[in-house]
Amino acid sequence: MVQPLLALFGANPEFFVAGRYSTSQLVMFALAVALVPPAVGVGATALAGAISRRAGDVVYAVVVAVLSAALVLAVLRTIGLESAALVFVLAAFAGVALAALVVRTTGGRLLASFLAVANVFFVGSFLLLGETSQLVTGGGPGDFGRVDVPTPGGPIVWVILDELPATTIMRTDGSINAERYPGFAELADVSSWYRNASSQYNLTHRAVPAQLTGTLGDDDDLPNAQSHPRSIFSLFGNALPVDRYESVTDLCPTSVCDPGPRRSLRQALKDASIVFGHRVLPAAVRDELPPIDNSWGAYGAEDDGGGAGSTPVEGGDRPANEQEVVNQAYEKWRELGADERSPLGQAGLLREQIEAIGPEPGLHFAHVALPHRPWTLSASGISTSYEPELITEPAAAGYEFGARLDAQLHAMQVGAADVIVGDLVEHLRSLPTWEETLLVVTSDHGTNLTAPNIGRMRINDDNREEIYRVPLFIKAPGQVEGEGEIHDESAQTLDILPTVIDLLGGETDWDFDGHSLVDGSAASTEPQVSTDFAAVLEITDRRAEQFPHGDDWLAVAAVGPNGDLVGDDVADLATGEPSAYSASLEQADLLAELPTVEATAPFVLAGIVRGADDPPNGELVAAINGRLAGVVGGWRPADDGWAFTGYVADLYREGANDVELYEVTRPGAEPTLHLVEQEEADS
Repeated sequence: MVQPLLALFGANPEFFVAGRYSTSQLVMFALAVALVPPAVGVGATALAGAISRRAGDVVYAVVVAVLSAALVLAVLRTIGLESAALVFVLAAFAGVALAALVVRTTGGRLLASFLAVANVFFVGSFLLLGETSQLVTGGGPGDFGRVDVPTPGGPIVWVILDELPATTIMRTDGSINAERYPGFAELADVSSWYRNASSQYNLTHRAVPAQLTGTLGDDDDLPNAQSHPRSIFSLFGNALPVDRYESVTDLCPTSVCDPGPRRSLRQALKDASIVFGHRVLPAAVRDELPPIDNSWGAYGAEDDGGGAGSTPVEGGDRPANEQEVVNQAYEKWRELGADERSPLGQAGLLREQIEAIGPEPGLHFAHVALPHRPWTLSASGISTSYEPELITEPAAAGYEFGARLDAQLHAMQVGAADVIVGDLVEHLRSLPTWEETLLVVTSDHGTNLTAPNIGRMRINDDNREEIYRVPLFIKAPGQVEGEGEIHDESAQTLDILPTVIDLLGGETDWDFDGHSLVDGSAASTEPQVSTDFAAVLEITDRRAEQFPHGDDWLAVAAVGPNGDLVGDDVADLATGEPSAYSASLEQADLLAELPTVEATAPFVLAGIVRGADDPPNGELVAAINGRLAGVVGGWRPADDGWAFTGYVADLYREGANDVELYEVTRPGAEPTLHLVEQEEADS
């Protein structure tokens, strides 16, 4: 019973890392696993013996039988026997037989004594020899090599955004769309913009450590200090105060950063009992236990309601062993509350990190899941009241419309990140050490917004350029207003840490897979994308085909054949007979008072049109308070009509608002609007 448990946990130190267990808790865990079951047996036997000798003998025999049966269950599970009835019969029979052997024979008692002594070896092996022993003895992390970095004259600020492709913020000529994203434009004006930069990874738990260490790491590395002892945190942690927010990773060593709350020893023992059940019981019984393949510890705990919508989608179709690493890697993220994981919550936490930056030297790091899915937050700080479900099957009705809608909402949430980037630059400018500040702003990876294969989990030659390309801005100490530079040579996020060390005049004997971008050295690691900047412009051209009507926020809503009408006043256009269609709008009851008490507004309209056997011929236009604000469509059969969605520009006003839908005909050169009568929304 002791050996299977301690061997399993000894080979998986990630369990104890995820729970932030202390060295003393690990020792107590091993002793509890080894001593509690026999102690219970000894206590029960002694209590029964106090009543009568025969009662003591009977209880002793029962204890030996139970422990023997547990051992046999482990053996039967190992050989793959899964029939519950047969397994329990064999275990009971073997338990009784072994108990009789121990009780009635000298050899049996001698064997039991040897097995009891073996527990000492099992505990010692767990604490001193297995992989978990590093957490007990302090081995592994701590070898920081030669590090010589002068104290900077101001703060070091490093912000990693999440799931932001480089091209989202760019125009077709490769410049920043300053009208839509003025924050990034301000940042580019005071920094070196590497607009041909890329990440090596499409998954956060690999991409962020690669940035912070300048190394590729191994496939089974977890995003913690144990797997990555040499990072930006260990580089500066002993010389500078560190203020950091890591939403997914935990690379800051406990000697530098507060490790956060530990799980209790009671939780570890509870988890151990569940793991033991999975280790020894047949399939029919195991299925009734809490699953242990979705996290490292706290098995059976209820989720707080965050769900897939508020959690980074980091899985995908991958082998079981790879998925196990992914499940472990995002344990920290899953432990956050649903409010903290939301885009609004992540935006608020980034603002808190920015406000905490003072003029004195220090390391300020933040990685937030923004503008990561779900795309709900606008530049105004108001969220959309409706989240459309992404249609992933290209053959499904409304797929192309839905893919474009996904890109619109992504652009909207990048606007929310842009506002914070602008506030970051403004805050740092206000500090007396602004000129000496070193600032890095980038993303862990991008995402594909071009159909098909929307997202970043299924990588091919058609989408890899969007998935891996990221914005990268580095403001060096001494770089001031108007000294922004644009670099088109290939760069990687692996290069950031070596570049930071160079910019600060530091030296180290660390080995990097990246290289400094300022010392004239050449890359030693091939990027995941083309080194030709022309590949970037190909993406911006594709995006311009989707959004051809300008660079402002109205242009994000001005899509499709009727996109040229967005921004026009209804009163300035011709109107004809009412449409033959009617429509129900899901958000109709929200329009009486905006924004809602939850600080939301209907940036995505959804509903159903009715009135014919076929959907409207083309997309409808939506007017907010008499001005055309976007288009709706993506027709999908629903009830007795056709479901639709559509992104609309933020033309809402505080208080009551009016939303109308119009069918568009173009009998001549001028378009004509036909009002779609609104019904009461379906309940």
